Amino acid sequence: MATLAFCSALIGSILGIRRRFMVLLPVASIGSLLLAVLAIAQNQPFSQTASMVVLFVCLLQLGYVGSALFKHVVLSADSADWSSLGSPEASIEPASTPVTGAGKPAFDQLS
Repeated sequence: MATLAFCSALIGSILGIRRRFMVLLPVASIGSLLLAVLAIAQNQPFSQTASMVVLFVCLLQLGYVGSALFKHVVLSADSADWSSLGSPEASIEPASTPVTGAGKPAFDQLS
């Protein structure tokens, strides 16, 4: 059961980062169906099968919501940092070199 719980939360967190909300219902349905088929094939009691399906669906949703909230917080903090610093292009512009004479930089006239 611990492996199922860990894998369910991991799958949910991956879906929360990569996909939208509409993918959660099909994944939960297909996963529940697969768990039920595997449990029936192994002759497990109904109560254990039902608890596995409930655990899978709950932790899938918990992982999804947790990672979606984390992604929202990180992206909003990232956009707030950029807006407070100004444009990112301003920090990578080259420094201007002093120009002398016929448009050549000063260090070329040394030779």
